[in-house]
Amino acid sequence: MADIKVICCDIDGTLVRDDKTLSEENIKWIHKAVTEKGVHFTLVSGRPVNGVLPFYKRMGITGPVSCFNGGTLVDENGKIVDDHRMGKDLALELLNIGESYKVDIVIFDGMKWYLKTRDCYCYQMKRKVYESDCGTGDLRTLLSQFETNKMIFLSPDKTVLDEACTAVKEKIDPSRYTLYRSGDFVEIMPSGYDKSSAIDALAKLFDVSLSQIMALGDDYNDVTMLKRAGCSVAMGNAVPEAKQAAKYITDTNNNDGVAKAIQRFVFD
Repeated sequence: MADIKVICCDIDGTLVRDDKTLSEENIKWIHKAVTEKGVHFTLVSGRPVNGVLPFYKRMGITGPVSCFNGGTLVDENGKIVDDHRMGKDLALELLNIGESYKVDIVIFDGMKWYLKTRDCYCYQMKRKVYESDCGTGDLRTLLSQFETNKMIFLSPDKTVLDEACTAVKEKIDPSRYTLYRSGDFVEIMPSGYDKSSAIDALAKLFDVSLSQIMALGDDYNDVTMLKRAGCSVAMGNAVPEAKQAAKYITDTNNNDGVAKAIQRFVFD
């Protein structure tokens, strides 16, 4: 195996525990990889940039940020290297479907995120995850002003979400979007961009081969990243599809799986 030069790590279900805390063991080994081995550490997440940057501060490192499931890459100096948005026609079609099923809908303009109103199911939860407050307004009007990075449907009613997913698949050509369904949310990205896009962008940015990139993930939206990286590691708590896509399996997110993977593949 080639020396690992870049680590691409998912956040929720991977880097952090189920309670969203970051363990000292993970911080220790990530910091060691960066400072002692010169490894570039990159968080690859569905979150917007402002929901990712605080983790770098907590780990005491700097690095590029891949957000919106590989749709946007920001280097460690804050410069946008790659940024892909959803066409307005597709966004409005999705908005119509989401509104017809009365789900909460989140749209994004870079670091900014928007809801129709703060009086909704997901507001407090997303405010905590994104570590910022949202803008509000008529989403149709907002989408006439900018192209969204992605769209999220959220509902505590999983049946409603399943029905909304089915409606998207039946009414919109699947070649136009990438859809992820997990828990109480559905993420919809513009077609052609997923977490494997982050792997390719980082290989180009740092001039390394795919064999020198390690990816760690646990969920459905991590599958393409795990398939693309030369050294792919699924968490012990990962969904079966992620475990099948990975070459190796580490411990769970609640038991320092990231730290153990770094020990094994970067230091041993």
